[in-house]
Amino acid sequence: MRLSKITYIVLAVILFVTSCDIIKPLDDLEPKYQLVEENTYVDAIKVEAALDGMYAGWRATGTYGLPRNLMTLSGNYTSRYDDYVNNSVEIDNVENKTAYVSFYKTIQRSNFLIENLQADKEIYALSKERRLEIEGETRLSRAMCHFRLLECYGQFYDVNSEYGIVLKMKASRTVEAIPRNSVKQSYDAILEDLDFAIKNAPEVSEHYKFSQTLAKANKAKVLLYMGEYADAATLALEVMGDMNYDLEDTYAEIFAKGYNSREVLFSPHMMSKFEKVNIYLKSYDDVLNIETIADNEVDDDIDGEGAIVKNYDARYEFTHIDGLVNGVTNQKYPFETSGEGEQENSIINMRMAEVYLIYAEAMARSESGVSSEAVAKLNRIRERAGMPQKSPASKADLLETIRIEKNLELHVEMAQPWFDMIRYHILGDIEISDIKPTITSNDQLILPIPLSALEGNGKLKQNPGYATGL
Repeated sequence: MRLSKITYIVLAVILFVTSCDIIKPLDDLEPKYQLVEENTYVDAIKVEAALDGMYAGWRATGTYGLPRNLMTLSGNYTSRYDDYVNNSVEIDNVENKTAYVSFYKTIQRSNFLIENLQADKEIYALSKERRLEIEGETRLSRAMCHFRLLECYGQFYDVNSEYGIVLKMKASRTVEAIPRNSVKQSYDAILEDLDFAIKNAPEVSEHYKFSQTLAKANKAKVLLYMGEYADAATLALEVMGDMNYDLEDTYAEIFAKGYNSREVLFSPHMMSKFEKVNIYLKSYDDVLNIETIADNEVDDDIDGEGAIVKNYDARYEFTHIDGLVNGVTNQKYPFETSGEGEQENSIINMRMAEVYLIYAEAMARSESGVSSEAVAKLNRIRERAGMPQKSPASKADLLETIRIEKNLELHVEMAQPWFDMIRYHILGDIEISDIKPTITSNDQLILPIPLSALEGNGKLKQNPGYATGL
């Protein structure tokens, strides 16, 4: 592979561009073979290496480790951390800090590459077309990182809120204090990057790389969160019409094929045995919420015992079947952990089934009654899973059915049920404390800004309900 031939360049580039204003400066480090900015982005090979370095950020532990704790916040799974179980995450929580820093590191890598691609200078052997494609990929990465940070650390559910995130739109060469942006400003920056990616990113790519279609899918999701339902539905429908992606015929095929699945919009291709799916995603314990949801999908009162999981929703049964490989309990990630570059490491970031359900919710919220288009897309997902069709009697029933369907379809993936719970609660569709009694205040709907970030940025304001620690 191209990447393996230039590993030494990738490592050097990563070392150079990972500094960030929320971590301690690395000015005192003097590597024997130092690669400085002036000679990093001078030719096509080094720029492609820098791009690979950006993708490496999506394989970092902090980036894909956060979902397992967010799943605990929603009450769907247990955790080794009581503060996630109890929805009382502290400002010095290590896992929370690791995730926060990881996303900003990836943004920093992206910013260095973007600035050099936009600079008025020639990059040897890099065509104008490829230069724009790489910028599209990199700006999509920045948008996705900012969006995940906004989901976790900002009041993403209120466009008028002052509690957005610290937007990093340029590379940090010195430590600087920056105030957080509003939610509206955060969304505007995310949408600007997504629009550029929709126009300029590669039209078709391997599913472990970014594409225009992935940018459209992310924009549809952002618009849904913002309450722009008609536009969200239109864009989601466009994604569903892309001939390069489609639902798999069976639920199991998605995870057997990993990043090679035609359904997967993005799944990082782990390059090392050290970038494997975390054991806490491969083996976990579920709690009452998800089990009850799955049980309610089947009328039979007789459920499985021990390792035999029967008479639940088919997707729950598939995921929880007795471990056949390595004894793991999550069959969405059943693969060996000893190999390198295997699809065991294929953490699915986004896939087509989620786009179908984004469309369904957007259409449901756009119409006064029961949307037939929403019901059709909902049932298309259920049919693929081998589950009977639903016939919601009211708009409220349809919206709740879609929320439950996302739980069943996407559980143990990217923790989408947690963000759905928040949105539905804010919109008045559910009372979140009825699902998770440990949530007694809306302040618990977002995570605290880590203490280390507050200490490194004097202008950074903590989220409501959390101590500053300063």
